Amino acid sequence: MNVPFADEPARPRTSAWVKAVLVLCCAVVASMWIYYFFFATDEGVYQLQDKSWRVAAEQVCSAASAEREALTDTSDGYIANPTDEQMVQRADIVDQAHRHPRAHARRSGRDPGRQRGRRATRVEFFAENYRIVLADRRRYTASLRRFELVPYSETVVGGGPVTNVVLDFTAGVKGNDVPECSPPGELGGDVQV
Repeated sequence: MNVPFADEPARPRTSAWVKAVLVLCCAVVASMWIYYFFFATDEGVYQLQDKSWRVAAEQVCSAASAEREALTDTSDGYIANPTDEQMVQRADIVDQAHRHPRAHARRSGRDPGRQRGRRATRVEFFAENYRIVLADRRRYTASLRRFELVPYSETVVGGGPVTNVVLDFTAGVKGNDVPECSPPGELGGDVQV
């Protein structure tokens, strides 16, 4: 038989408002999980439901990728100590590489960066971040033209390199399945964030 000792302190009673707060917190967490499993959309943050943008973008980006790959032969790999002439040549190639997607879009009349309606916000977000990638490339080529051999660096967006955002939009798990529109890889050097 349990007999309380006379000097044992009485346990404090939990007030009604503390119990109410705990029940409310549990109800909020439970409702969040119920929403997630039964009602939330399976659509990705950047995913466009209208497939016409993907088709047009894939055509534009595939043609631009083919031209970009024909610009130079990089089979010899990265040149660790390039001459001034080689740095200017690298800058020219990088500049030409980022001109092609827009030129193809204008020629084809299907600029994937110009949209109207519900998808405009997501497409504009993609275009805005792609413009940041292009600005980073222009900054890199300007350094090369000044004969400064610096690593290619990227602007930080959302805690990581801007190409992560663009890649999530173009080829991410719940992206738009157009890897051809992903930013091209760098022609040399380590990437810095």
